[in-house]
Order: sequence, then structure tokens, then C-alpha cells
Amino acid sequence: MTILVMSVVATLVCEIISYLLQIILFGVSIEIVRFIKIILIEILYNSMIIIIIYPIIKKAGITLERIFTQSKILTRYY
Repeated sequence: MTILVMSVVATLVCEIISYLLQIILFGVSIEIVRFIKIILIEILYNSMIIIIIYPIIKKAGITLERIFTQSKILTRYY
């Protein structure tokens, strides 16, 4: 759940910064309703991607941790 909230907040912050830069640099007109609609769609899309991909990344991390913590692997240099 934490990773989902972090992705929502990161999406929100990145989109707000992007929109502000477009307003400042390119003189884009301010359209709040359209902006909120775009943000909600992107937050939903990113959340769905996180829900699908996070278990795969977690499983790969657990597998790598198991490989590197085995006693057969020598990580010291001589």
C-alpha cells in the first residue's frame, strides 16, 4: 500500500511541476478542469501499473537476496 501511495504522490508532483513549467515557458493557458482530468487518468494508469508490476519486482528482489546471502558465494577480495 505504501508503494502505491508513493507512486500517486510522485505522479501528482511531477505533473504539477510539468504543468507549471509549460505555463511559464510556453505560455500555455491555464485550464484547471482539463488538468485535473489528465492527472486523475495518469494516477489511475500508474496505480494499475504498480499493482501489476510490484509483485514481480518483489519476487525478483527476494530471489536475488537469497542468492547473495548463501554461504557458497565469496564476496571478499584477496
